[in-house]
Amino acid sequence: MINPYHNPWIPAEALRILESHHGTILDVGGGAAPYDRADHIVDILPFDACRTERNQWGNSPSRREWTTEQYTQFDLCGGKAWPFSDKHFDLGLCSHCLEDLRDPIPVVAELSRVCRRVLVICPSRLLEQTRGIDHPAYCGFYHHPWMVFEEGGRIMFRRKTSILELKNCHVVCPIGWTLRPEVGSMFVEGENLHAEEGAFWSEDKDYRDYVEFIRPYLARRDLFIPDGRKHGVLFRVWRLRQKYFGRL
Repeated sequence: MINPYHNPWIPAEALRILESHHGTILDVGGGAAPYDRADHIVDILPFDACRTERNQWGNSPSRREWTTEQYTQFDLCGGKAWPFSDKHFDLGLCSHCLEDLRDPIPVVAELSRVCRRVLVICPSRLLEQTRGIDHPAYCGFYHHPWMVFEEGGRIMFRRKTSILELKNCHVVCPIGWTLRPEVGSMFVEGENLHAEEGAFWSEDKDYRDYVEFIRPYLARRDLFIPDGRKHGVLFRVWRLRQKYFGRL
């Protein structure tokens, strides 16, 4: 059976960490697409056996069936302690979840409480400051309120603002291309991870932070590879329509 779920932003090194791990794994936020070797899933989504089987990812040779005993429906940002004891799991996996959450910092704290080690995978800050990755009109993924990156041993959360769309605050992905997976993704692995929010109190500081981060990447074309996905054609159609019929 062909797996319809495909996420190109899983770093190869992070996948090697998962494949070499032999203890229990908690997949945090994996209700839509769980890691196929996880022992348990916790997510706000209700359990759906067909969805978890259909969208599971990883390198296991056979597909597995998930049961309700392996699933906990829970609001990760609800302000309550997760229903697991301290260090209950050997590894906590949180892949492409934190950047979506309304309050991700307490989630990192609970991850570190219930798991001996933590592996966080997110789109890179560079991806979120690249126009044309998900849609030619905006930067990064529109539904991600956060950019996530590591700084000084901490997981930093930087809220995306409309200033991101200004000139010199982002790079532009050429039509029909995409970022290389290794620069379009990031991961952090360790024990007792600490998370902070990087906040800005003026638009000038907000603007300068975007500009200073993206400046080294503005002239680099080695960041991109051809995008073989079908929506690369849609990008071209959208741009042609924009060129000849005005902005939509």
